[in-house]
Amino acid sequence: MLLLLLSMFCVLEHSVETDEISCNGLLFDHVYYDRELLLENLGRPYNLVVHKFSATLFFSHTVQKGTEVDFEIMTFDLNKNFTNVVGGVPGGYAIAYDPGNDDIYFGGHDGIYKYNFLTKSAEFFAEEGKSIWGLFIRKNFYYIEYPTQKLHVYIDDKFVQVAEAVNIEVDNFFTTKRFDVYFSNKTALYKVDRFTQSPLILNDDIVVRQIVEDGFGDVYIAGNNGIYVEDKPYNRIKKVANMDHLFGMTFDQNDHIIYSDKNTIYRLIPSNNSNACRRLLPPEIDSLMQGFEAI
Repeated sequence: MLLLLLSMFCVLEHSVETDEISCNGLLFDHVYYDRELLLENLGRPYNLVVHKFSATLFFSHTVQKGTEVDFEIMTFDLNKNFTNVVGGVPGGYAIAYDPGNDDIYFGGHDGIYKYNFLTKSAEFFAEEGKSIWGLFIRKNFYYIEYPTQKLHVYIDDKFVQVAEAVNIEVDNFFTTKRFDVYFSNKTALYKVDRFTQSPLILNDDIVVRQIVEDGFGDVYIAGNNGIYVEDKPYNRIKKVANMDHLFGMTFDQNDHIIYSDKNTIYRLIPSNNSNACRRLLPPEIDSLMQGFEAI
């Protein structure tokens, strides 16, 4: 009888604890994380970049201007939960961090702009009259022009087309701390072999929204349906998080993942209820993440 009562008590206690747990997060690389809401009611937040020294998140999103849809760039203070619209960048879309000089740059309908941290606005930098699709800075300064999708690099005080990519359209461009090169377009996601300098196809199925690197030098690909990492021995990618309508991702000053869907920005934080919440996940979701779903 005593054993029966103890057994009933344990079941009841487990039920109460489960009811109090809020499992609104997701699995990332086999581990369950809580999901913190940062911003909502946005229009497709793209190009997430964190300036880690000031704990500031930069991103672009769509806005309605009369009968037309345009882009603007916003900042979000991760410590004070304060937002601000960055002025001075017509159609602000592209965002890049220059790690060598600790500067932030933007691209819009009419050139490249540099962020002024004192005035919290942007000042014209270069390429007047050029529509900028993408920016990337590491050792060299690159931009992608719209609508040609041609890749340019800053050499000898001017921007010129990258010789190796003259005949290639580029939607996303990224070089790692080890100077591995990744790029994507409407055809596929590629990695440039550092020895042959030839592009290798990593995947020709997903739509790449952003390519980023964490503090350990691991590269992540934000696809339209989830987050992927490179399965290096096999020249392919593998999924580590399943998400619908993913638009961008980055890492904050503590290397926590920040990501966006079609109208919201979230941060993933370690959960105190990781094991309990994982047990509560639908079986099909948990099985999906086992083995990462190689693509």
